[in-house]
Amino acid sequence: MLPQARSCVAAAVLISAMLLSASFVHSQTFGLEKDRIQIAELSGLWRFHPGDDADGKLGWADPHLDDSGWKLIRGDNSWNAQGFPKLDGFAWYRARVDVLPGQTNVAIYIPRIVTSYQVFADGKLLGGEGGMPPHPRPISEFNPPAVYPLPQVANPQARTVLIAIRVWHWPGWDLLVDGGFYVTPLIGQTVLLNERRDARTSQLTLLTAQDAVLAMLEALAGLASLGFFWLRPREREYLWFSIFIFASAWLHLATRTARLGGSDALVFDLIQTGLGGVILSAQIALFYRLLGGRRGWLLWTAIGSGAGSCVLGVALFFANAIWGHLPQGTVVLWNAPTAVFSLAPAIWVLLLLSRRAIQGLFEARLLLAPVALLELAAVMDPVFWLGTFVFRWNQEIWSWYRTFTGTPFPISVSDLCETLFLVGRLAFFVRRFTRTSLQEEAHRRELESARVVQLILIPEAIPHVSGFAIESVYKPAGEVGGDFFQILPSADGGLMAVIGDVSGKGAAAAMTVSLLVGTVRTLAHYTQSPGEILAAMNRRMLGRSQADSPPAWYCASGKMAA
Repeated sequence: MLPQARSCVAAAVLISAMLLSASFVHSQTFGLEKDRIQIAELSGLWRFHPGDDADGKLGWADPHLDDSGWKLIRGDNSWNAQGFPKLDGFAWYRARVDVLPGQTNVAIYIPRIVTSYQVFADGKLLGGEGGMPPHPRPISEFNPPAVYPLPQVANPQARTVLIAIRVWHWPGWDLLVDGGFYVTPLIGQTVLLNERRDARTSQLTLLTAQDAVLAMLEALAGLASLGFFWLRPREREYLWFSIFIFASAWLHLATRTARLGGSDALVFDLIQTGLGGVILSAQIALFYRLLGGRRGWLLWTAIGSGAGSCVLGVALFFANAIWGHLPQGTVVLWNAPTAVFSLAPAIWVLLLLSRRAIQGLFEARLLLAPVALLELAAVMDPVFWLGTFVFRWNQEIWSWYRTFTGTPFPISVSDLCETLFLVGRLAFFVRRFTRTSLQEEAHRRELESARVVQLILIPEAIPHVSGFAIESVYKPAGEVGGDFFQILPSADGGLMAVIGDVSGKGAAAAMTVSLLVGTVRTLAHYTQSPGEILAAMNRRMLGRSQADSPPAWYCASGKMAA
């Protein structure tokens, strides 16, 4: 057999053997236990105890502590919903987790706890969020998700780890925000939990995108309004609108920052109160100047309401800074009048706008719809707050107001109203700026024409008259003045000086001056008598004015011999 034939036969045998062996190979059998993702939900029962260990040494984090007498609550809901309403201050959670042999890089994932907390594993502090007494720093209710790796062990054998979570719920939120867990904690591989945390952060970024978009649009509108004010500094409404819109943009950014990364609750409330006061003040000044508001009791009520809201917010901040805590229900007692105070400026703006629209003011009619939407949102926010936290309305009924559209870009009714107001307000300013520019351009052309006429009528060179030294300087108060003079030499070597002043300025005065100068020069050809010239000028001016009042003008003349 030839070598080539032997090679072909060997290859065929080898391929046949491979195909025969592949027929006996089976696919892998997967299992829910051995092939599952190494993450477990801690949604079951935890040991729970209000208060803190008396010695202050964090002994309740000790894995050897007997917690059999503690209450049992679930880890997927707040403690308010599980038999501990109005609980504030300290509380502890404890649970045991079995770790399989060989499992390393294990961590615990805390999606959200209100407000400040610390996480322990077998008595060792892993980390936490916020600050606790004696140095309290309450974090806003939008606490960011966090991952805390468990301590590494040299020989990863099967073991049970005691997880203890110490929570401090700010007393200021006792009647507003529930304490403890909101979302179920997880335990598992660190890399997988980090992916969960990053995914949640990305989701929050999308959920708060409307705040970023509104802030960007408002910043652009504020810059445009500042540009209008720079071109027309006498029109202060552009300045007030830019202040109003910039403050609103900062408020949206502050809200988004608090929701994404958490912030000091008191500092955030102070920022919100300060920016809210700026918004109310600028809004009142804007519409007062734009629509010609009147100083009445309603205006002063609106101003006093905005000032009262700011004073209450600052007082709350410093009271907590001085005493370190607030009595139960303080924030509710503060927010309730603040919500009521915010209604007065909105009512004043709507009443002023409606009254001016009924009176026929075009600007008021143009702004009525977008401003009404904005003020509707301004009224609905405090009403929604009062209904939810004071009157205990069902929040599900109002869910459409908070999320007008679905994910991934939820938009509230308030956001929609602000956007429509912004578009309408910018359209109004652009239209007004364009109209004013056209009017000013037409007026400028008219004045320029009058100025050219006047320059022709004012003698550029004084005629030389023997025996006289004559000099003159002419500087009109405006672009075009009503003063004029003429030097007319006489045939006998003297001169006639005509000096006059027409009341008023501008183009009308220049036209009257041209008429008077033409009349004087015409009459000077026929007579040198000042009396005759004045009488003839008077007759002509009275004839032109007919029934109207004649323009006020003064003319003096004299005849001087050489």
